[in-house]
Amino acid sequence: MSGLFLLAAGFSIVRTRLMPVWTGRFAYAIALLNLAFVPSLYFGRDAAQFYSAVGWGTTAFAPGVIVWWILAVSVTMLRSPRQA
Repeated sequence: MSGLFLLAAGFSIVRTRLMPVWTGRFAYAIALLNLAFVPSLYFGRDAAQFYSAVGWGTTAFAPGVIVWWILAVSVTMLRSPRQA
């Protein structure tokens, strides 16, 4: 679900140019990162493993990057635009 959200957000940012393009491209990159964690569903349930369904990679690393993206987009939205 988060990958789909990031793909939609990245697409809308890149197409409308309401925010800097790097935020849309960063959303695409994070969506690909989330897509890379999809096979972890089939690598068992050992919490000590990085690449397992309940491992620390899928529960801490991938969502943590999304939080950083949301923070960056929030700061970008709060900034005042440059005056010409």
